[in-house]
Amino acid sequence: MLRRVKLMNPFEIVQDLMAPDRPQPQPIERVVINRAARSTPVCAACGSDDIICHATAQWSNEAQEWQLANTFNQPAHCNTCHSDVNLVWVTLN
Repeated sequence: MLRRVKLMNPFEIVQDLMAPDRPQPQPIERVVINRAARSTPVCAACGSDDIICHATAQWSNEAQEWQLANTFNQPAHCNTCHSDVNLVWVTLN
């Protein structure tokens, strides 16, 4: 039986997350994508959607899909401008 684990959304992680004056991101049980309203994260600096985030995924026998297990408290990275990024979510047509 798969036990429920609280997951962290990698797109809410902020640089210097461990600073004591920064609020910690809230854990979520599962990221659910609404297929009707599609969107994508882009780099706030250059607008590129070539974004990566180092993470570990875990197979869920119950949901029959890969689920995010850990993001190692690392910020997302833009492959276009080669920097750690603040993300902006853009609605897709």
